[in-house]
Formats: sequence, structure tokens, C-alpha cells
Amino acid sequence: MEEPGSGLLDVLALIVRPKPYEPLTTLIRETKMSLESAQHRVFSALQIALACALLCLPVGASAQQQGVFSRFAGDWSGEGTVKISAGRERIRCKAHYTVTPDGTSLEQTLRCASDSYKLEVRSKVIATGTTFAGKWNEVTRDTIGNLSGTVTSTGIRGKIDGIGFTADLVISTQANRQSVIIDPTGATDISHVSITMTRN
Repeated sequence: MEEPGSGLLDVLALIVRPKPYEPLTTLIRETKMSLESAQHRVFSALQIALACALLCLPVGASAQQQGVFSRFAGDWSGEGTVKISAGRERIRCKAHYTVTPDGTSLEQTLRCASDSYKLEVRSKVIATGTTFAGKWNEVTRDTIGNLSGTVTSTGIRGKIDGIGFTADLVISTQANRQSVIIDPTGATDISHVSITMTRN
């Protein structure tokens, strides 16, 4: 005859009975799978970090691949002063720069006017490295000449040569702001031009 309570003891024994140890090969396989999963997560995280680093490279890295004239492209307008034999006058200007896709060739049309003075200059230059050379034409006076100089980190420094005169040219560009200074010497009624323009 079964002793009282023996059935309950048998049930408790089944509940608390330790599970048999799993074979060693099973433990090794599960450990290897866990390590591989962890390595995969780490590798994925590294890939994401690398992608973010590439996307966050400074914009200057791509800008350096542009041509020397690329920053000038577009339409600009502003005002300044022109000093002529009759005195100094306020002058309003518009400029358009057409730049080739590689940024090494530039065509400029500069139109300026005051109450008694008009100026329209068309130029075309080609750069080799950071130096450039080309031609210019002042339409209102039917004057032509040569234009040469260098492109710097801040703009352009050049020399304008015409019949009986020369002029120093400095164009400084910072973001969407540009200043143009021309200082002629020789047979010309213009002694100084100073213009400040912004990109339209």
C-alpha cells in the first residue's frame, strides 16, 4: 500500500530533478553561433560608422576638384564709384559670368552706368593651372586689349593691357559677395573704378 503523501513527493521530485547535462559539442556550437552573431553586429556597426564618416567629409574636398573659375559663375549686381577727369561719380553695375563645366574658361560681361558715364566690358580668359590669359573689349569706346593674371584663394589678380594704357585688376570674392577694383594708368579718362556686387 502506497504511503500517504508519496504521490506528492514523486511530483516534486520530477519538478526539481536537474536536467541532464547537454553534450559538450552542443555547448560549443551554441557558443560559436553567439560569437558569430556578435561579430556580425559589430561589423555592421563599423560599416554604418564608415558610411557616416564619408558623408560627413568637408564640402571643401569636392570644391577643390572644381575649376579655378567655378566660384564666379552666375549673375552679379551692385554699385560703386568711378573716378574720371570730371570728378567722381556713383556707378551701378551688372555682371554675368559664364564658366565652362570644367571651370577653366570664363566669359564675363560687365555693364556699368552713372548719370553721365557708361562702361561695358566683355572678356574671355582661359586658365592653365592658376594662371590665365585672354582678351577684353570695352564696347562703348571700341577698345580692345589683353588680360592676364593669376587666380588666388580669394579671387583674381590681373593686368589689363590696352592701346596706350594699362590697368591693375583685383577681383575679391567671398561667398556671394564680390568686389572689383580697376586702377588704370595712361591714355584713358578713367583713373579708378571700385565696385561691390552680390550674387543674384
